[in-house]
Formats: sequence, C-alpha cells, structure tokens
Amino acid sequence: MAINIIIDSNYVCWVHRFALSQGLTYRGGRTEIIYGFLRTIFDMAEKFDSSRFLFCWDARNSLRRKIYPQYKANRRPDDRPEEEKRQDRLAFHQFDLVREDVLKSLGFSCIYQIEGFESDDLIAKLVKENLFSQENVVISSDNDLYQLLEGCCLYNISKRSLTTKDEFLRNYGLSPDKWSEIKSISGCGTDNVAGVVGIGEKTAAKYVLGSLKDGKTKQKIETEEAKKIIERNRELVHLPFASTPNLDTSQKDSFSLQKFTETFCRYGFSSFLKEDKLKIISKRFLGK
Repeated sequence: MAINIIIDSNYVCWVHRFALSQGLTYRGGRTEIIYGFLRTIFDMAEKFDSSRFLFCWDARNSLRRKIYPQYKANRRPDDRPEEEKRQDRLAFHQFDLVREDVLKSLGFSCIYQIEGFESDDLIAKLVKENLFSQENVVISSDNDLYQLLEGCCLYNISKRSLTTKDEFLRNYGLSPDKWSEIKSISGCGTDNVAGVVGIGEKTAAKYVLGSLKDGKTKQKIETEEAKKIIERNRELVHLPFASTPNLDTSQKDSFSLQKFTETFCRYGFSSFLKEDKLKIISKRFLGK
C-alpha cells in the first residue's frame, strides 16, 4: 500500500515564498511559489516512493480566535510597510493558484480547505481517523504536529530532517500524545498563545512526566490561575480542533501526461518539460 504524503500546504508555500529572492515570472505573473510547490511534490514522490498526496490548507479565519482573540495576532501586523503588504498579496495569489488551479489541473483530487479550521486540524483528522492504519508522512515544520507522531512521521523540507515517534521518545522521554499537554502548560510563542508565566517546554515536560522536583515551580503550575490558562490552552493546541469535520479520502486522482505538460506550459515551467523530468513523472504518477 502506498505511503500517504500529507502536505501542510501553507508551510510549503511559505518556504518557497522566500527561496528565490528575485522571484520567477511568466507573462507578467509571479510563479516562484508555484514552481517550488511542484518541485516539492516531485521531490517527495521520489523520496518516499509514492504518488498518493493529500493537500491541507489553512482557512483565512480561525475558530480559535473566538476562544482567544490574541491567537496568532503577532503575525503580519497591519502597521507593516506597504511594499511588504504588496509582496504578501502577490504571494497569496500564488497560494490560491496552487490550490484552485494547478493541483486540480494536474489531476490531484484530495485538496482540503474548510472555513474556520487550520491545515493542522485537517492533517490531524486524516492521521487520527481516516488513515491511521496506513503509513503517513506529513510534510511540515510545525512542532504542534508532534502530538500526531503515533500515526505518522514529520518531514521538514528546509532542514531535510525526518522526525519519528522513536526520536521524539528519545528527546522528551514521553509518548507523543502528551505533547499537547506540554504546550497547554508552556504556551506557544509562534501562535501567540500565552502559557503559565516562566514555564518552558522542558519544565512542562518534567511536570507531565511527574519528575519535576522543584516544589515552588510545581505549585506555580497548580495555582487556580495557571489551571485556567492550561484549560483554555488545551482547546487551542489539541489537534484536531473540536468540531473539525470528517474529510472524504475516497476521491481518486486522475493523472495523464497531457495534464502535466499542459499545466507546465501554462505557467512557463520549461525545466519540467525536459525528457528526463517527464520520464520521472511518468514513472511516479502514471506507472510507465
């Protein structure tokens, strides 16, 4: 059975947003993110010997903000320079093209974006409920996904590193399903989620393990104020978020060499049209 390659699609887009400082253009439009995204697909198909891809995307709004209005409020503030905002708009246009045009044109069918939910929620739903009996590789750098390592491994395309359940156990001395509790205590700076003041991940891990010897620190985590913070954070950091709907994974991809070549031509990706590249694509996606 083929490995499921589950793509944290916004992550992959952001990696390629900054990969080429001058960008790529074709017929007046920017294409560097689209090009990089496709290159990642083909690289991962080769690395993990699979053409079974599932693409998860963030919604523009998160239901988590109803619980905690400060959630991710530290990202892309409104007081940035106008040129920076313009560059982001150009980037987001490419995100939309990848999701709405490129992937569908190539014949991929498992493309998920649901209003109110993040790609992490959709990835967790796939790993925990729909695909748990199969081997799953999640392409992401988000350590929130450590809590899913019972049912997948994580591959970081920037560092070219693979994180497995066994590695997590060696590093933290506990099972991956405890990770959300650690984050509930320590918070998450990346998502602007405040934890118990002065408690980092290592201290939180010791507390969860029952090996925290500092009595004052333990008491700090067990105050009524801290308990309220931890309870709130559980809703924010546990994956998937409550009420994340089931995803249809029964859809079949529909690949053809014509679809690939037409899409490459439409975006001016001549390097993908070379004979050696087309042979690899035919082998991986068409079984030829």
